Amino acid sequence: MRYLAKQAIMLFIAGCCMTSCASYDAEDYVNDMKALTEETIRNASTYTEEDWERVGERYKDINEKGRGLLEKLSEEQKRELEKFSEEMADKAAEFDHEELKEQFKNALDEANDFLEGIMEQIKNK
Repeated sequence: MRYLAKQAIMLFIAGCCMTSCASYDAEDYVNDMKALTEETIRNASTYTEEDWERVGERYKDINEKGRGLLEKLSEEQKRELEKFSEEMADKAAEFDHEELKEQFKNALDEANDFLEGIMEQIKNK
């Protein structure tokens, strides 16, 4: 009986994971970027180099997660993402560490280039 109970729990957890991944949509993507941007702006003055590295990784992870959703974004959502990107770049520019600023700027540029490429493809369809 214990074996069956453990199997049922494992299946339930796996099902929840699959459902949560499958239900990630354009609104979730924009909300994740908004939350990261707001948190960064609120705390940027106290961030260390390690904090900025974590922000860069989270930014990259969110963009990877939302990569397949770009075609589903509304014009308003696209504008919001551009605004968030600009705000993040501005805060990163204030950080007094040249190498890290450059790395973060490159990560932002890559994400922005990707967004612009997808938006061009959408416009040309």
